[in-house]
Amino acid sequence: MALRRLTLAVAALAICPLAFAAEPEHEPSLLHGAGQVLAGVIFEWPKNILTGTLEGPPVVGTAMGFLGGAARAAQKTVGGVVEMAQGFDPWGVKRKR
Repeated sequence: MALRRLTLAVAALAICPLAFAAEPEHEPSLLHGAGQVLAGVIFEWPKNILTGTLEGPPVVGTAMGFLGGAARAAQKTVGGVVEMAQGFDPWGVKRKR
């Protein structure tokens, strides 16, 4: 049990810098941000509740899916709104050359 925790901690520390060094895969855009908002509002919460119910203990898994789904839905929604704000360019100032 202790070896498993140690292995997970070492793996997490090894992977952590890669998450911060990654470049964004796309330019911020209104459409992608709107898709993130819709995905966060409509799909994220039920998906996490169902996953927690099926993969976790009977009552605790559902509760954790509910709480985790709420947090993930809020994160995805706010991220989509921020991306929409970054992608908003009414005068074409950010045009590529």
